[in-house]
Amino acid sequence: MNNSINSNLPKLGIFLILFIVFIISMEVTTPILASSYAISNFNTPILTPSQARISEPWVGKITFIFSYTSHSAEYSALIAGKIDFATLDHVSEIKQAITMYNKTVFVGIAPVESFGQLVFSFNQSLTSNLYFRYAVSSLINTTEITDVVNENGILGVDYPFFVSPKIYSEWFNPEVETYYNQYESYNITRAIQYLEKVPGITHVDGKWYYNGKPLTLTFIYGEDSTPQLKLAEVLQAQFELINITLQIKAEPFGTLIETAVTPPYSFNITTFGWISLGPLVPEWLTIYTSPENVGGFSNSTIDSLIQQAETAPSLSESINLVKQVELDLQEQLPYIIITWSNAIQGVYLPGWANYIYLKDGTSVYSINIANVHPINSTLTGDFIFSSVSGDLPRHVQPYASESLYAFNILDCLYAPLATTPYTDITEVIPPSQLIPILASNWTIKSGVTTTAPNGEPIVNGTILTVNLIHNATWINGEPVTAYDVNFTYWYYDIPGISGTNSFDGIKLNYTCLIDNAEINTDVFGSIPQLVDTQVTNPYQIVFYLNSSSVITIDETLTEIDIFFPASVYSHIQPATIWNDKFAPLISNGPYMWNSSSSAFSDEAFTVTYNSHYARINPLIFLQNVKAGTPYNFTTTFTYYNWDNTTDTLVPTPATGTAYVWLKALDVPGVPYGNYTKPVKMTMIAPGEYSAMINTTGLPAGIYEIVAKIISPGGKEEYSYGSLNVTPVVTTHPPTTTTPVTTTSTHPSSTILYVGIGVVVVIIVIVAALVLLRRR
Repeated sequence: MNNSINSNLPKLGIFLILFIVFIISMEVTTPILASSYAISNFNTPILTPSQARISEPWVGKITFIFSYTSHSAEYSALIAGKIDFATLDHVSEIKQAITMYNKTVFVGIAPVESFGQLVFSFNQSLTSNLYFRYAVSSLINTTEITDVVNENGILGVDYPFFVSPKIYSEWFNPEVETYYNQYESYNITRAIQYLEKVPGITHVDGKWYYNGKPLTLTFIYGEDSTPQLKLAEVLQAQFELINITLQIKAEPFGTLIETAVTPPYSFNITTFGWISLGPLVPEWLTIYTSPENVGGFSNSTIDSLIQQAETAPSLSESINLVKQVELDLQEQLPYIIITWSNAIQGVYLPGWANYIYLKDGTSVYSINIANVHPINSTLTGDFIFSSVSGDLPRHVQPYASESLYAFNILDCLYAPLATTPYTDITEVIPPSQLIPILASNWTIKSGVTTTAPNGEPIVNGTILTVNLIHNATWINGEPVTAYDVNFTYWYYDIPGISGTNSFDGIKLNYTCLIDNAEINTDVFGSIPQLVDTQVTNPYQIVFYLNSSSVITIDETLTEIDIFFPASVYSHIQPATIWNDKFAPLISNGPYMWNSSSSAFSDEAFTVTYNSHYARINPLIFLQNVKAGTPYNFTTTFTYYNWDNTTDTLVPTPATGTAYVWLKALDVPGVPYGNYTKPVKMTMIAPGEYSAMINTTGLPAGIYEIVAKIISPGGKEEYSYGSLNVTPVVTTHPPTTTTPVTTTSTHPSSTILYVGIGVVVVIIVIVAALVLLRRR
């Protein structure tokens, strides 16, 4: 038997050596996408805000669909796995998802920067009278609204204040609660007393008359909304308690809004809400005092305080001014706040990981999908994000679109200078705590009195100098520069000025655009303190602000994405694209427009990952290599241009001179930064380049691979990867000293080598299994 075994050992040894070589070659060349070794919580289904990553993209595609006619239809599709994201608004379905389908659907419920209110016509003597509104407020039981209309607080809570004490706690003025409790809280007797003080109203034998006629009121609410129907029925019942008839009338939401915000404001009482208010309270407070927003109400004193709050030099001063505004609004009561809402979304769990649950507060959705990806992989899969058909935007383009649902798409395509951390998404934080995106860093000089380059005075203002990262590019190969930032801010007319402004190739007539209502009102005039800008070099821009307010500085850095490459839009008048479904979607963000899968007729729009995005996580591409083993890095470069005739992106393989180098990413004792010199790459085919990376002498650790192509005309593009360089471990057999005798006691060398081979193979197989689990 021994002879038989020994006769086969040389063949077995050769087989094992070949197997070892095969395993090692697999370890070097097989990509390990986003292993848990490199990225923490990689396969965790739900992340907290503190676990979320700013880097993107993570999923292969996101498809935004608008084909379901109701949230109930979306819910049925969600539990069936036909879609991956939906808003939920029926409490029975929410409860069912939480109890019966909690392995399939995760439901996120979070306070949201959104409220609903009763709106009164200020063009009618009756409803514009302050005593009338106080009377209505005194008829409303906030507990009943929370329990009945908002389903025991699931849909929201009736905080009857103009700033939510929950989501805007640092801004909330507790004095308004005292005032409300004394003058506006639920009290039937007080409601009757207020109504009797309204000029023209008489109350005789329990009956109410207005100008000699029986008093009848009408409440308009949105059709196809169960909560609004319940609100109407609750109000109707409360008015019946004091013997007043309140007729309730359902109208399409568009009709309701047009009636509520358009002169002559021909209604008594209606209801609508606001969403996506934002964390900067002074920025949105004017919705309470703009006549077109509140049935005709205005108050110049409150407006002045809001403006002061926007420009206050410190956050504490701004908060104090806002608190005074809150008290003034509570006394004037232009609205009656009915609900501070909850955002309620459901997401499909099987196969997906890394949803971000913003449970403590959010601007729009309770669940953020920025980090979502298929389990065990990245840059694959098609995530289906559903909104109801009534939310289909009329166009998807950065200049004219104002719809939240259009910007769900556009915000995937474009990046801002900076952003707020997920942990502080509803807070105002110092500029130093913002996260740079297209910006590399910035410096702030406050309390400056000087003259801006355009000759305008700056009094106690700010000079904000922003330096850009150098590896951000548009998908057409143009670098993202300070010229693009400057162009975007003035193309939108962020300061909200009149007159004209000239750039290379274009002259913007703001006065004409304003007169023709061809301005994006979401951003037009959003930073009136912006006096001037100056591009000091291609990667530096200086903002001159007539304010030292933290709010103004934060707005300047985070208010908008950088949407407009100057090289493309400096030849396009805004009026030309105002009514277009699309405009040139040359983007710079984590995703690209997918022309072949997007159409208004299909009610679907798809974006595809951009592997060249400057803030992509290189660990997505992590591969292992032993020190001293060359690594072959191959990548592709592609430029995309917009075809105006078909509204599509046309790809062109990039050609030019390409280089690759390593950065120390996570190397013990080595700071982040360039570690090797650039090595020229070889073109394999147009757009495809390769280079051999020498790992000899590299300390063990993780390195970022950076490749860059430079093409004629100044175009460029970057590609990324990462290497986990492991040290070479040499295994030696133990040394045994044997006394010299005439008879040899050593085993045959063949058996010894095979034994070593078996040990090595076992080690390699175990390592391979570990690596496979991490894919």
